[in-house]
Amino acid sequence: MEYNVFQNNKLLDKVKNEYSWELNNILEIFQDDTKNATKIKKEDYLLEGEYPIIDQGQSYIAGYTNESDGLYESAPVIIFGDHTRIIKYVDFSFLLGADGVKVLKSKLKRDILNVKYVYYFLKTIDLPSDGYSRHFKYLKEVIIPIPSIEVQKKIISILDKAQELIDKRKKQLEELDELVKSRFIEMFGDPVLNPMNWEKKKLVDECNIVTGNTPSRKVEEYYGNYIEWIKSDNITNNDIYLTKAREYLSKNGLEVGRSVEENSILMTCIAGSVKCIGNVAIANRKVAFNQQINGIEPIKNNVFFMFVQFNLSQKYIQSTINMSLKGILSKGQLSELEFIFPPIELQNEFAKFFNQIDKLKFEMEKSLKELEDNFNSLMQKAFNGELFS
Repeated sequence: MEYNVFQNNKLLDKVKNEYSWELNNILEIFQDDTKNATKIKKEDYLLEGEYPIIDQGQSYIAGYTNESDGLYESAPVIIFGDHTRIIKYVDFSFLLGADGVKVLKSKLKRDILNVKYVYYFLKTIDLPSDGYSRHFKYLKEVIIPIPSIEVQKKIISILDKAQELIDKRKKQLEELDELVKSRFIEMFGDPVLNPMNWEKKKLVDECNIVTGNTPSRKVEEYYGNYIEWIKSDNITNNDIYLTKAREYLSKNGLEVGRSVEENSILMTCIAGSVKCIGNVAIANRKVAFNQQINGIEPIKNNVFFMFVQFNLSQKYIQSTINMSLKGILSKGQLSELEFIFPPIELQNEFAKFFNQIDKLKFEMEKSLKELEDNFNSLMQKAFNGELFS
C-alpha cells in the first residue's frame, strides 16, 4: 500500500504488524455520496426550523429549513469541509449547506466498520493546508487502520466519555455568558424597549467604525501567518470573544486589508446565513477581518458594556435591516443607528462584574484545555493500539 507524507507511517506499520489491524485507503471503505444530498443556499438558512442544515463551517449545525424535499436519510455519515478541512459525524437526517461539502458514506456493513470510529481517527490527521483551496485531494490519500468491531466500539466508548466531559465544560462556560447577559438586563433593562429611558446616541458619536476587506486571492504573498484574518464564522452569539481564525494574512496582506486593535468589537454586516447581521464579539487581540464585518472601536465607553448592548440589541438591528436596508449594514448605516448609553459609572460597575466572571471563565478555560489535551492523548493511544490490542 502506498502511504502519504502527512501520516505517521511507522505507527500504521505498527498496528498492522503487531495487532493485525487492516489498513485501507479511505476511498476503499467510503464513497463520496454528496450528489445524493440536496444543497440549501445560505440565503435560505433559517435560525429555527424542522430540518437541520450541515455545512463546512465551525458550527455543528449551520441553520435550519422547513423544506423536506431531498432530505438526506442515509446517516451515519462523515461530513468533510473541502475548503475548511472541518470534519463532522452526523447520525441524523439533514440537508446540506451550499458548496464545498463532501458527504462520505460507508461501503462496509456496520458489523465490520463503525463510522464514528473513522470520524475519531480522522480528527487525529493534520491534513496539509492550501488556504481556501480544496482539500479533498489530501483526504483521499488518508490510510485508515481498522481493528475488530469490538475494539472499535471500545475506543468509541472511551472517546465518547472524554468528549462528554469537554462538552459539559463548554456548557458551563456558555452558562457564565448567560449570567453576564442576565446581570446586564437587571442593571439596564432591555436595550430595545429602553424601559429605564436611558439617553440614546448615534454610534458614530461614540465610536470609530471600520469596514473589513479581503486582499486579492490572486496575490499569494498577501496570505501567510502574521495576523489572524477573521470571518463571520468567528463571530457567534455563543462566544463573548472571537473564535480563532483558520486563515492568516502576511504583513503585506495587512497593508491592503483592514484591522482593529485589541478591545474593539466586530459585527457581521451582511445577511444571508445563520451568521446574520448583528452578531458581535470582542476582539481580545489585534485582528484583520473581511468585508462581511464592521469593526467598532469605542472612543469613550467601556467595551464590555458595548458588547452586551450589541448582543442584546441584535433583534433591533436585524429588524431595521429587514425593513429598510435589504440585508446589508454599511459603515454609514451603522453609524446612524442609535443605542442607549447609560451613565459611565454604571457602565464601569457592569464592567467590574464582567471582569469577575471573565476571571472565572479563564480558570474554566484552562480546565477545558487540559480536558482537550487529555482527549487528544487518548485518541493517539487508541489509534496506536495502546488502549486495546
